[in-house]
Amino acid sequence: MLVLSKQTLERLFNAEEALNALSLGYKHFEMGLVSNPERSVIAKDNDWWGVMLAHSYETGVCVKAVSVLPNNAKKGLPVTQALVIYNSALNGEPLALIEGTTFTALRTACVSALALKLLTKPEGVFFVGTGLQARYHAFVLKELFDIKEVNARSKTTRSRESFLSYCANLGLKVNSSLKEEDAQTVIVATTSNVPVVERFGEKNRIIVSIGAPTPSARELSDQVLKKADYIVVDSYEGCLREAGDIIQPLNAGFIKREKIVSLGELVTSKKSVSGKIVYKSVGIAFQDLYIAKFFFDKAQKEGAGQSVSLF
Repeated sequence: MLVLSKQTLERLFNAEEALNALSLGYKHFEMGLVSNPERSVIAKDNDWWGVMLAHSYETGVCVKAVSVLPNNAKKGLPVTQALVIYNSALNGEPLALIEGTTFTALRTACVSALALKLLTKPEGVFFVGTGLQARYHAFVLKELFDIKEVNARSKTTRSRESFLSYCANLGLKVNSSLKEEDAQTVIVATTSNVPVVERFGEKNRIIVSIGAPTPSARELSDQVLKKADYIVVDSYEGCLREAGDIIQPLNAGFIKREKIVSLGELVTSKKSVSGKIVYKSVGIAFQDLYIAKFFFDKAQKEGAGQSVSLF
């Protein structure tokens, strides 16, 4: 079995290859070739714990245990922590044990990037929230797109300045004058339980929301959802069950089910969208499965990772 650390994942990572793996995963999912049961979740106070499982005879089996603990930020610890196990679907052999915090951040950013690749070419990007997920989104977007300018807002000036310094070090042009409502693309990556984006700016083309993973939590206001021409979700099942940004305005009648489209339908060209778009993600187990296979295959090819024997 291979053990893949944070450092190994970052060295092996290639954004285009990862997006190709995810595209294949979505195609297999739409074809019914992937078993993706509902994840087991414990939501207590403001903390969230989940166990995610996916199976495909073509790809393997992946199990991830993940936690989202917002108070960790005050302790200098990652808000999201996880561990991933990747197995053979043919004989059950454990193939890889993967550091899941970096893995999840990269996977989430890649799924957002896949949506953006199908929907628009981001040029001006404004980040709402400047934590780990925002950093990996900046990292992945830099690899894939010709980003003209970036800016951000955060709870603290220190966090914002640290994030923008990170962006500058990546080679992204920081424009502190870029207003949120003027950015073509807005990336919302927070641990907030209440809306942090109140309006859909006239120049905003797409708002990407990856936080608020519970029915009671929100990142986006009702007005944002109402103004969107389409809402693209990473999966119907996950977002209609877990995303407060979808569940609450849908139940209140602010949005109609007909304007919700899944990313899988876009990947397989079953549907198309235009106009102002909200992309909402809660994460799906099969995304982990196909990214786990990508990392395992590449580690084997390059002789990376630490080999350990359990038996």
